[in-house]
Amino acid sequence: MSGPPDSESAPGVLIVDDQPDEALAVVTARFPKLTVEAARSEAAVVETLARFAPTVVFSVKSPELPGKAHHPIFAVPGLRWVQVGGAGFDHLPRWDPDKIAVTNAAGVLSPFMAEYVVGAILMSNFGFPAYLRHQRAAQWRQLAWTAAAGKTLLIVGLGRIGQETAKLAKAVGLRVLAIRRRQEAPDQVDAVLPPERLHEALAEADFVVLHVPLTEATRHLIDAAALAHLKPSAVLINCARGPVVDEAALLEALDSERLAGAVLDVFAEEPLPPESPLWAQERVIVTPHVSDSVADWRQRFAVFFADNLERWLAGEPLVNLAEPD
Repeated sequence: MSGPPDSESAPGVLIVDDQPDEALAVVTARFPKLTVEAARSEAAVVETLARFAPTVVFSVKSPELPGKAHHPIFAVPGLRWVQVGGAGFDHLPRWDPDKIAVTNAAGVLSPFMAEYVVGAILMSNFGFPAYLRHQRAAQWRQLAWTAAAGKTLLIVGLGRIGQETAKLAKAVGLRVLAIRRRQEAPDQVDAVLPPERLHEALAEADFVVLHVPLTEATRHLIDAAALAHLKPSAVLINCARGPVVDEAALLEALDSERLAGAVLDVFAEEPLPPESPLWAQERVIVTPHVSDSVADWRQRFAVFFADNLERWLAGEPLVNLAEPD
């Protein structure tokens, strides 16, 4: 979908974000003639939409503004475009792409997520989690370790985040395999396998990182059968979406020592409930959905939205156009 409708009135822009100040500053500075409003809470979304019908929405999901808080946006008459502040859009209701364009910010934070992944690999490979446990117990124990160089990383989902991860992985000497439908292998990837060969690829991996979107096809993609193909020394890293992994099956594999460890940034339920056994499983490292939380991420998303808004106002194609599942 290109450009705004022919009209004498400028399109209205709504920013749905619990901390919208940076986006407001960027958009109002770049487009002083546009009417721009912000909704900081679920209640504010309903209140604002009752008196203001935006043509364009910049939508940022957060614990304070969960997925359902964004659903009323899609019932607004005259809505033409929703820009998601992030890569995922599985929290949105299904939309008609002939009437509403949806774009995401995939790629904006890819280099930083790649740093998270390679950091997790190096931390796990050296045994830092064990040394932290020994430190708390005041135990002086020296553990043998082997170099990461020469080991195999399997990237499940070779989009922009996956490709950035592959670049950093090659820099530390890892062999890189990837799963994706298109079979072209970028220079930094040693081999690309189709999704139907996932289990075969898992058997080769020392480290597995998930970079796939959440769809019906990827829900519980890593289930008991998939985990059974991993080496007992393997480490699973998930910074995609929590439900891509069957958490019960993962816990069983970890509890029975059929998997060396897991670094988890995303979970089936977020925030992760205090009673979740994942907190206490010593082979699990829990981070609270922060793999893309580089300090200036709000500024980066706001600038990306403003750049896309400039294209849209000029009648040019939008970047990162998404299709409903």
